[in-house]
Amino acid sequence: MAKRVSVINFKGGVGKTTLAFQLAAGLVRYHKPARVLVVDMDHQSSLSIVCLGATNWNSRVGANLTVNEIFKPFVGQNPSMPGTGIVSGTQLNHVHYANLKVVPASLQLDDIEIELTASHHGNAIHSEWDKRTLVCRWLEESGVDAMFDYIIFDCPPATKIVSQNAIAASHGFIIPVIPEAVMERGAPHLYSMVQNGIDKRLKALASMGTPRSMHVPDTKLAGVAITRIKTHGPAASGYTDDHTQHLTSLQRYWTGNLVTPYIEDGTGISQTLAEGVPVYDRASNQNIGGRGLHTMYRDLTAALKTRIDAL
Repeated sequence: MAKRVSVINFKGGVGKTTLAFQLAAGLVRYHKPARVLVVDMDHQSSLSIVCLGATNWNSRVGANLTVNEIFKPFVGQNPSMPGTGIVSGTQLNHVHYANLKVVPASLQLDDIEIELTASHHGNAIHSEWDKRTLVCRWLEESGVDAMFDYIIFDCPPATKIVSQNAIAASHGFIIPVIPEAVMERGAPHLYSMVQNGIDKRLKALASMGTPRSMHVPDTKLAGVAITRIKTHGPAASGYTDDHTQHLTSLQRYWTGNLVTPYIEDGTGISQTLAEGVPVYDRASNQNIGGRGLHTMYRDLTAALKTRIDAL
């Protein structure tokens, strides 16, 4: 059985997709023979384009080989669940990343989300359960879970039904945060929503719905990861005053759940994503290697792996 984890934050711009990508790439590169699947649950498809390249992504979308197919049976757009055909290789260096696969998303996933919200089949309780466990059903029926050691869901920045599907199938979740005031409030709210909202509702529905072996009743917090923290050399902490202040509050609130090292903000990270490569492939680049960003992500991957393995 794969360890399944969702990378989620209700706020955009916190480095969620970047963390999911670097974590997946780091697992297959530095923790061989780990087999990793990343599932893009975000209609913006940023992770899909990084993994596949724009041309290959367009081809997969045109061939209806995306995560959208998992949700189509419920909204009447497809009579059956997809198989392993929606799982794709990546454009990455296959010396290091041969064991990394992706299920891409497409822009139409947002339209499907709207239809999922509006669609109901038969018994209301069964319907609410079925629409939130479609990913669980796909994992069961396709046998994909047995093909991988880790499955990472990159969730959209909202409490959408597709996000709830990811949480339903996940053993744990990772919250990427920037040390800002909004995250001091937002991250605890997200934690509560997963524990006392999504999980609690799914457990209530499970007693009256079709049993799903891939449903995880209690999705645990795998860790809170600091991303895009702004540095300031002369400062005692090494970070800007504002980020230092909020980091202190986050450290106090999350204690042992705050995972180190913290990922510093830097233009090199967005540059590597634009090139479609992990930071580990740009150690010689001054904006990456010169700042040690590849090492930060490698060490963060190792720390998160330990926590994910313990779920």
